[in-house]
Amino acid sequence: MNIYSLPAIISFTVNFSIAFIVLMEKPEVSLNRWFAAFIFSFTIWNLSEVIILNSANVSSALLGAQILYRIIFLAPAFYVIIAYLFPKNFNKFATNPLFYIAVFSLPVLAISLSFPDFQIKLITLKETPQIYYYHFTFSLKPIFHVLLFISISYIVWGSIVLETKIRRLRAIRLKNQTRFFVVGMIIIFIGFITTTLLKAHIRNPASFYFLSTMLTFTIALFFFIAIVQFHLFKPGKLLSEGVTYSVLSALTLAIYFFVIRAASTSLELFFGINSSIFNAILIVALIFIILPFEKRLQSLFDRVINQDLHQYRKNILILFRELQTYYETAEFFEIMTRFIVKNFKCEVVYVFSYQRESEYFTEISGKDSAPSIPENSSVITQLKRKKGAIDFYELNHGELNEECRHFLENVHARFFLPLISEDNLLAIVLLCRKKYGLEYSEMEMEILSILGSEIAVSLRRNQIIEEMREKDRRRFQMEKLAAIGQLTAGVAHEIRNPLNTISTSAETLLKKDVSEVDQSELKQFIIEEANRLNRILSDFLNLTRIKPAANLEIDMENMFERLCMDLQNSYVPEITISYEIDTAQNRLTSDPDLLFQALLNLGLNARAAVKERCRSEKEFTCGQGIIKCVMSSDKNRFILSVTDNGAGIPPETRESIYNPFFTTKENGTGLGLSIVHQIIEALSGFIEFTSQPGHTCFTIYLPKQAMK
Repeated sequence: MNIYSLPAIISFTVNFSIAFIVLMEKPEVSLNRWFAAFIFSFTIWNLSEVIILNSANVSSALLGAQILYRIIFLAPAFYVIIAYLFPKNFNKFATNPLFYIAVFSLPVLAISLSFPDFQIKLITLKETPQIYYYHFTFSLKPIFHVLLFISISYIVWGSIVLETKIRRLRAIRLKNQTRFFVVGMIIIFIGFITTTLLKAHIRNPASFYFLSTMLTFTIALFFFIAIVQFHLFKPGKLLSEGVTYSVLSALTLAIYFFVIRAASTSLELFFGINSSIFNAILIVALIFIILPFEKRLQSLFDRVINQDLHQYRKNILILFRELQTYYETAEFFEIMTRFIVKNFKCEVVYVFSYQRESEYFTEISGKDSAPSIPENSSVITQLKRKKGAIDFYELNHGELNEECRHFLENVHARFFLPLISEDNLLAIVLLCRKKYGLEYSEMEMEILSILGSEIAVSLRRNQIIEEMREKDRRRFQMEKLAAIGQLTAGVAHEIRNPLNTISTSAETLLKKDVSEVDQSELKQFIIEEANRLNRILSDFLNLTRIKPAANLEIDMENMFERLCMDLQNSYVPEITISYEIDTAQNRLTSDPDLLFQALLNLGLNARAAVKERCRSEKEFTCGQGIIKCVMSSDKNRFILSVTDNGAGIPPETRESIYNPFFTTKENGTGLGLSIVHQIIEALSGFIEFTSQPGHTCFTIYLPKQAMK
């Protein structure tokens, strides 16, 4: 194998790798199979050049030339078939095997008739006469002209099909892919014709060789750029593996030709040592030296080829971390829009959020008078079916209303990104054209589809949080209204009875035949009921206007003594009222007025419970009644309790005892325990109780640290 075949071998390696990558990406797709076959035909072209350059005699070189001759004139037929299939097939007959047979029949027939007199001439290189090369010759033989005419016609045919298809394609990215492919193929064919014509005017055979080498490199480079830059196919990891294989193969061959071969020739020339075994050992050693670099090289190519993808992954990860926090809907969409504009270089992004009340998707910012999109429109149906990013031009524009279509065209719409969660379309993100005249790639479409799914999950989570908050708000509102209603009903009920008594007494006084004794008694009723009204209003005001708590040091022994005196100054002096301070520290910091009021209300309730038991139990007398106040403490709290041995709280009323105007007493207002509850909350504490017949205990827990 000589050094002149090195470029052909490298081109063979690259084209073979690309053909394999395209085929393995989706082998079941007809386009992939034909495209791989098309690239593989150039691989055979390179292989035939290697055969010619390394032939030991004319007959071997002639075999390579015959293969090359067939491939050159069959390549346009591949081009025609791919023109019908790429990037979309608009003709049903293009998938019929009879169509393939018809396309290949003409060039195959012309090639068959042109043998054995085909128009390739084998020449030798001046520097090494034993090496053969080729160039085309031209003659006036009809069959060659027919073959040349068929090839040129096929090239024009395929180019016209692609150019016509560009006008029919809606998606701009597909237009750009098709335009790049047809222009590239035309350049390759023109380059081949130019190279062939130049060979006829250049006398140095080495120049022929370099012209052809440049053409093979151009073909390999075109297919590589087509896959990497324009994403004609999506090979994924196979691409980096294929490029790694190609580079390592080329490097191995280069080292072999420039180092190992030169060293072995020197050994044989100067020392007479047989170089075959030495060559084999050096080649094996070279392979083992290069192998450790395979993974590093593949990783490098993966980062280079997919560098945009790696950057997108990094930025998307940052976005998802940010969206883990709950945001209001407007702020959520603002973060998402800012990310899309920055990373995908959009001129502008619109977000249409679904409004359940109107059943329309409405643009959240209201900018540019964007029209609302009805839920039952064809656009929504197509987006739900697609479930991923969809090109604006792939939509059925005929089903769009005029206002919506006019708006989308004016803002240069490019992609719709549906945000779908659990088959529910939550919102639509509209991406307009890119800045700087760029276009969206296939990879960006896939990233947008994945991004849309993840954003939809975050959006749905936020919506669930908002729905829960709205439910809580409504429940709180209902509870508040119910409390107000209960409070109002309680006030009305408590006021109505005294008013009825006052009204009845006043009407009786207006009668002329009322005795003086009765008049005096009626006047006393009016005064008592007026005082009762005043007490109800005072308790109500105490309930609704608890003053802010003060922070003062309180001597609890003095407070308990005062409390016992107030409770004993009553109609039932027989009840035993006592207190106990079960802690070394008898002082606490709190509001003395509020705390005394709470303890007094609890004491009055305890006294009423003892009196109730006296009335309901014959064997129980008020002299047996006990009310005890106790103060104790633990590590963090002061504990104040008021205990009695009265009638107890019935189980069916225990959940309602803190409700305003709830009372079981005949003349009670039902505000005492409500006031106690609010006071203890104002003092940063809490209250609880236990009760059974003959024993009730209310316990107040207050923090030891001073309130702020």
